[in-house]
Amino acid sequence: MTAEPPRAAATPRRSRKAETQQRDSATTARAGGRRAPRLSYEDWVDGALALLAREGPAALRIPRLCAELGVTKGSFYWHFDDIGRLEEAMADHWITTQGRVIADLAAVDSIPVEQRIEAMGALLVERNWLVEATVREWSRTRPQVADGVRELDRQIFQVIQSALAELGFDPEAARLRAGAMVYLGIGFIHGHDSLPTPTPEQINTVLALLTAPERS
Repeated sequence: MTAEPPRAAATPRRSRKAETQQRDSATTARAGGRRAPRLSYEDWVDGALALLAREGPAALRIPRLCAELGVTKGSFYWHFDDIGRLEEAMADHWITTQGRVIADLAAVDSIPVEQRIEAMGALLVERNWLVEATVREWSRTRPQVADGVRELDRQIFQVIQSALAELGFDPEAARLRAGAMVYLGIGFIHGHDSLPTPTPEQINTVLALLTAPERS
């Protein structure tokens, strides 16, 4: 079974304000003025995602992030014009990372299809649901994030549908069951605050029902 490689997420475009500040700061640093910030663009994204996973969306404030990373606001504005730009970068990074995980798993043909499906189910438990729920919430108001979420869902659906076809389901049955699995995963993400978190064994039980051979 092969899966389409994940599409590279577009890096959120820095505003002219942020680009001008970065260019002017670099010129000053070369002229012997203040040093350029040491944190990279990726450092900020990784640090913000870690803070989001630990404390939730309310923690994503510029002063809180600067305190967490031990830098000044100037370091933040070196890379981003506002918190919305950082959130888009976080979403792009998360979507791209998840897409690679799914594609890598689907590409391992040496693993029996039943084990690949089981591994996909395990991802529901291992993924950070708070981060994913937040990214999906951002997608409601940010077209770029929404495009990435749709692409990831489409990729997950295609991988599951192909696995079910390997198990012997006809195209229509594979499509319906793959859709049920994807919606099941999205439901787990949005329901984890109000419903009991399923264990890996419980998820495997549900997957077993959806992958059981059809009765003739």
